[in-house]
Amino acid sequence: MKTILLVDDDVDLIEVYRLAIGQYGHQVQSANSAEEARQLLKTVTVDAVVLDVMMERMDSGFELAQELRQKRPELPVILLTGMHKVLPQSLRFEPSEGFLPATKLLNKPIDPAVLAQEVDALLVGRAG
Repeated sequence: MKTILLVDDDVDLIEVYRLAIGQYGHQVQSANSAEEARQLLKTVTVDAVVLDVMMERMDSGFELAQELRQKRPELPVILLTGMHKVLPQSLRFEPSEGFLPATKLLNKPIDPAVLAQEVDALLVGRAG
């Protein structure tokens, strides 16, 4: 069993995602802000993180992803964002080491079953 940290300021979404990811047999921890996630990560070791980009600030998720990448570069991080709704069609973000320190970037809203599959796929083959 792997432990996944869900970080989102929408408590309803966290619960829906928790149920979907739990169907794969993973344990889910949650936080409602980047700061709450930082505190939780002091006491809990996780195998993957799913982060909303915009929480207490517009860049909270980006900032936390950067911190996680520096501390645990091997940790899979999925960023969830609705920014695609406001960006021009020609401008898209892709995970990159310098700019966007995430394993995957997924658009919100996302079907909880699809998110659960993405999380599980990142964890397949990882030592437990």
